[in-house]
Amino acid sequence: MTIEGSASVMPNPAFRKSVGDGHAAIDLKDPDFHSRPDQYQLLKQLRDNDPIYWNPEVGGPGFWAVTRFDDVEAVTRARDVFSTDYRRGGMRIFDAKDVTANPRPDIFAIDPPDHTTFRKAFQPVFSAEAVATFKDRARQRIRRLIAGIAPRGRAEFVSEIANPVAAGLLTDLLEVPEADGTTLMTWSNAMIGDDDDDYVPSIDHRIQCVRALDRYVEALIKERAGSDRTDFLTVVTRLTIDNKPLDLDALCENFASFVVAANETTRHTMTRSIVALTENPSERAKLQADPALVPQATKEFVRWATPLIHARRTATRDTVLAGQNIREGDKVVLWYKSANRDDSRWPDAMQFKVDRYCSKDAPNHISFGSGINHCLGWRYAEMQITILFEELLATLPDIHAIGAPKLLRSNFIAGIKALDVAFTPVGRPA
Repeated sequence: MTIEGSASVMPNPAFRKSVGDGHAAIDLKDPDFHSRPDQYQLLKQLRDNDPIYWNPEVGGPGFWAVTRFDDVEAVTRARDVFSTDYRRGGMRIFDAKDVTANPRPDIFAIDPPDHTTFRKAFQPVFSAEAVATFKDRARQRIRRLIAGIAPRGRAEFVSEIANPVAAGLLTDLLEVPEADGTTLMTWSNAMIGDDDDDYVPSIDHRIQCVRALDRYVEALIKERAGSDRTDFLTVVTRLTIDNKPLDLDALCENFASFVVAANETTRHTMTRSIVALTENPSERAKLQADPALVPQATKEFVRWATPLIHARRTATRDTVLAGQNIREGDKVVLWYKSANRDDSRWPDAMQFKVDRYCSKDAPNHISFGSGINHCLGWRYAEMQITILFEELLATLPDIHAIGAPKLLRSNFIAGIKALDVAFTPVGRPA
């Protein structure tokens, strides 16, 4: 992978970081907006009064912020009009060409027909049958982790539960040692934590992570060359674009994207759900009274958490969206966190309800995207979240957050870096 952040290949290292515009009444690009206590009131203000909002940006041309559910879904489904292709900028607010000298294709930054080819190749890895084969291993891991904290009565939920649960399944899917999970999580943090000094303390740290990931991928490719394995990386090595195999940079890019996608939704939904259950004791009581609700509650957990805050598109031609003229080349940013609180879709959208999806008529959320961009790994995410809360309710039914969560500073991932929890101790220390 091209080393993002090197002064020799990157015109402006600051482009990865999001600088807020102090003159804008509402600046969704500003990472600090997403920790404001009034953020959802401001998003509702946009949905009601300016749903296709022009958001200026420091160091960039500005972008259209799409905040209503129906508009977000319409853009997501119109791939011929709104592109994620890396050659048009990619799927982040910054342009791919501005942060690397050699942007490469990955499943999140290509359009059909190449995107369709990628998805078809990966389908077996993400099928319901494939997910089922990992359930027992995931449950055993979760039980082991819960048993490790149960006698103490207190724990740090992210490092002791959420991260190792997500990292464990990631190593299972990649068919690498579970001990590699900590390193993979460090790399994932470096890929998404551009605006947080804990995750990316310096551009040199990010460069080191990228270089280490490249070496790791190259070693795995050599080890698995010629095999009939069906793990994610081996499948990627068999893909072609324009009848040419992906080069090493593209293979590393896809590996990095998979590492991020395979853990971020799961671990942050788990942690934010603990916070939500703590703040809504009546909803916790529903689950305690009827643990069979957990699979449906998982869907509400994911809606409520909305781990992916935004995704970017670029207009391929002049068009009109909800009455707003959009020009070819304009950046169009979809704010999933706003769409998932849209009271025109759910009149009680700002309420956390664990039994919301017990009704088959409940509208689905958009945390996993929509259309051909619907997350391939959604079954894995729901499986892990469901098992975790089934096991927590069975062993630590009163687990709750103590103190405020330590939030990731980001406009991209709704992350929690640390969360202290308490519960009635169970069992004896090992």
